[in-house]
Amino acid sequence: MESNAYAKPVKVPGRSIITSLSAMGYFLDGYDLSVISVFTLVLVTYHIFRYTAFTESFVTGSALLGAFVGAVLFGHYADRIGRRYLYIFDLIFFAVFAVLTALATNIYEMIAFRFFVGLGVGADYSLSPVYTTEMYPNAKRGGGYGWVWTFWSLGAAAAFIIGYGFYLIDPLTGWRWTLGLGAIPAIVVVVMRMRMPESIRWKAADKNVSEQEIRDVADSIGIKKEEMDSIMAERNRESRIRSGSLSSLFKGEYGKRTLIVWIQWILYDIAGYGIGLYSPLILKELGVSGSYTLLYSFMFYMPIGFMGAFGAVMLNDRVGRRPLQILGFGSMALAILLFFFAASGKGQVFLAIGILAFIIDYALGNLGPGNTMGLYAIELLPTKLRSSSMGSATGITRIVSFLSAFLFPYLSKPTVLGKEGFFFVLFVVMILALIFTIFFTPETKGLSLEEITVAKYRHEGWKPVLALDDTSKK
Repeated sequence: MESNAYAKPVKVPGRSIITSLSAMGYFLDGYDLSVISVFTLVLVTYHIFRYTAFTESFVTGSALLGAFVGAVLFGHYADRIGRRYLYIFDLIFFAVFAVLTALATNIYEMIAFRFFVGLGVGADYSLSPVYTTEMYPNAKRGGGYGWVWTFWSLGAAAAFIIGYGFYLIDPLTGWRWTLGLGAIPAIVVVVMRMRMPESIRWKAADKNVSEQEIRDVADSIGIKKEEMDSIMAERNRESRIRSGSLSSLFKGEYGKRTLIVWIQWILYDIAGYGIGLYSPLILKELGVSGSYTLLYSFMFYMPIGFMGAFGAVMLNDRVGRRPLQILGFGSMALAILLFFFAASGKGQVFLAIGILAFIIDYALGNLGPGNTMGLYAIELLPTKLRSSSMGSATGITRIVSFLSAFLFPYLSKPTVLGKEGFFFVLFVVMILALIFTIFFTPETKGLSLEEITVAKYRHEGWKPVLALDDTSKK
């Protein structure tokens, strides 16, 4: 232990590399969730496999079910054994099974392989954003997470560019290349992540790691001594928390925070996936046909979706999480209301209303709750529960999305809710999310992760806050 005091400074990659390699996990998630829209469009247009309405929904839903398993399982173990090793390992699932989906010969193989692709993506959700956030100084934490989130839009855009290109070349087999090419960046990222150090905050929570070793890594990534003093003090406060304990997420103060994270994210995903997963088919209903549905979808994700996500980089630490989330939910409610009107008729005017709705939804949805959901899941829980928080929240919302993948095609049928009724239900969900944020979601801007851990959640009038008393500040 003593020799560490005289050890040479640890040489680790800079924050930009750490952020980029973490962000690639979100890139692959954006790619994966969007690329399946290409396959679904080809499936229903050309009937390349024998399928039923049930199996069609399961193609979309199986990856979400896999993401549930991956997020919860890897999140739990990331808190227990560390972020780094799982952070290297998780994308291997994605790479292997992305190739196998491209080689699928029937709908059942596609469903099975998609499950394991989703497992890898879900696992990375509980690792990459947590790892990045823990390696950033407090003043730049929101921007660091924002960069990771921005890559989701880039991945979605890449899926539509590649999917559209191969669709034009050969719509019957081009989807195979589109699905399989996702393995290439995954393999590159796995290799490059081997150079990454362990998260300094996870190390600080592990009393078997020397303080000097932690400070050496922190020094190399630009975290100041004063902030490190706060991080090191936290290892004593957290000593009573069992790493990765899912039951601890629902006890006392942390139970309130977990419910906040879950409820607002579930509400967001109901509407977000309802529109995102079926965007090409929604466009088709609005009168856009054939390959143009993919082209229009790309236009919404990039540059519009990207600009919204990039705004999070600029505004998370300036404006704060809570105002952006309120703006985002309010804007998404407006967008869904416009979808409601667009679905009521045919022609250029209704198409224009639908396109405006997509622009509002993707731009301000990505700026607001699309960005803040994960950030709250990470910030509101302590280091020993942080990956479990992100993993469980990701997992439960993927189950909601999985169920949505089955229910939405059924609910939107004319004999059930119809398109107008379907969008009205989504509108109500967004209004509930907006109200919930206003009355229950606190601001975390300006607080360190360590201060958030010991702060008390309470209301000042109607406004929720995280309050630091004199004992907490010591």
